[in-house]
This record gives sequence, C-alpha cells and structure tokens, in this order.
Amino acid sequence: MSWFLAALSGYFLYALAGTIDKILLRQRAMNRPLVFTFYISLLSVFTFVLAPFGLRWPGLAQFGLAFLVGVIFFFGLLCFYRALDNNDASQAMPIIGGLVPIFVLTLASLFLGEHLGLKQLAAFCLLVLGGFLISFKRTRHGGRALKDVRSIILAILLNAIYLVSVKYIFEQQGFITGFIWTRVGMVAAALMVLFYPVWRRAIFSGGRQASKGLGAVLVLNKISAGIGSTLVNWAVSLGSVSLVNALQGTEYAFLLVIVIIFSKKFPRLLEEKTTWPIILQKSIAVILIGAGLAVIAL
Repeated sequence: MSWFLAALSGYFLYALAGTIDKILLRQRAMNRPLVFTFYISLLSVFTFVLAPFGLRWPGLAQFGLAFLVGVIFFFGLLCFYRALDNNDASQAMPIIGGLVPIFVLTLASLFLGEHLGLKQLAAFCLLVLGGFLISFKRTRHGGRALKDVRSIILAILLNAIYLVSVKYIFEQQGFITGFIWTRVGMVAAALMVLFYPVWRRAIFSGGRQASKGLGAVLVLNKISAGIGSTLVNWAVSLGSVSLVNALQGTEYAFLLVIVIIFSKKFPRLLEEKTTWPIILQKSIAVILIGAGLAVIAL
C-alpha cells in the first residue's frame, strides 16, 4: 500500500471514529477533555499487537526520544480537546487544522530537510485551504472571542512537533519499533496524571459514567481510531509528513459524507442548517480537496 492510500484509509477511519465521537461527546462524562484523552491514550497499549512484526530495542537514547515524543503527543491531544471544549468547534477547528500543516511544513523543512516540489506544494495549498473551508462554520453568536488561547497555541505547536519528530523516529528506528515506543510514552503520560488526586477522581468518575450503555460503541470507536492512527502514522513513515498532514482535509470531507448519510436515521448528528451558503462553502471545499488529491495522484 502506498503512503497516499494508507493516509486516505486512515483518515476515513478517523472520520468514522469522529462520527461516533459526536455521540460520545454528548455524554456528560465523556465531554471532559482529560477523561477523553486519558482513555484514548491508555488504549494505545494495544499497539503491542504489532510487536511480532518487527519490534526491536533501538538503544536507550532512541527509546528515550520515542518515549518523550509519545508524552508530547498525549499533551498535544489534551490541549486539542481542551481547545474544542472551551470554544466553538467552528472557531477552534479551522485555526488548529489550518495552522498545524503550515508549522509541520516549516519544521519538516528546517529539521528533516523535506522540501516540496511545485506540484506537491500546489497540492498542499489546495488540501489545507479545502480542509479549512470544510471545517469552518458560521457561529450563531456573531463570532465570540476565543477562550483558552493557550490551549489552542499549545495544540498547534505540540501536534506539529509530534508529527515532525515521529517522522524522524520512523527514519531512525523503522515504523513498528518507533510507533510502539512512542505509544509507550503516551500510555505512561496517561498513567502519570493519575498521581494528581483531582485528575484521578475526574478520570475514574468519568470512566464509570461513560461505561454505562456505551461499551460496544466505545470499543468500535477505539478500534476505528486505533487502526486509523496506525495507517496515518504508517503513511508518515512512507511519505512526506507535510503532505500526509495536509491530507487531513479529507477526514472532514469523509466526516461530512458519513454524517449526512446517518443524519436521516440520527438527525441530531447534523447540527448545522443546510442553507445554500453552507452548501456552497462545503462544495467549494470538497472541490479544492478533490483537486489536491488529483494533483498528488497524477
């Protein structure tokens, strides 16, 4: 499988998990960023199923780097969910989704020597712009000021640092070794927050509430997200980290299609009104994303 197909498959599974997230985040217990991040990270332990296919000890220095990058990813996710929790998704998502690829492109050029050709740069711009448009929503409140700007900034920086760092780790350690050891760091970070009593109580009380009637849904969600994460990281190991990250716009396109399909059976999934300006905006976004995909594929 090429990096392109691996990334598309991964983002499709992310979109499927995102649809389930729309259900889970309606639950009182699961809309707490710390609780959500904790359980996502803890379930990363299942990446050890890949161990028989090539896990090796990379040396203490390389292990320490992978471990640290996993910790960074944990806090990047936490800041991302906090930013969404404290702001309208219509404000936070376009900012984070639009700026992370730019930071990744810059950092990858500086530290990995990764430079996009003219064709690749054109695809990058189309995908990022399309991703921005498809995730942008007009608010009912006339555009309220952003809250918890620190979480937004940290989400952008930490996720960009993670992506560039994990690309370097894959180059040094190979995909399976690098992926598993970064997830060990992620799991360790999740366990470390339990040492703080307030956070420990929030996590355990949230987990008990979330488990009521959500077991099968939660398992399906994590399986989808887990496989999606593996495929996206595999794509990063195979191709350009800048382009793989820019392809995230396809996740929003997939999510839009899935939500529209399921909204007839679950009408509460589709929260925004389908006015003509919104339809036009989403259509332009899909065209831009499609053009970006075509430029890469041709």
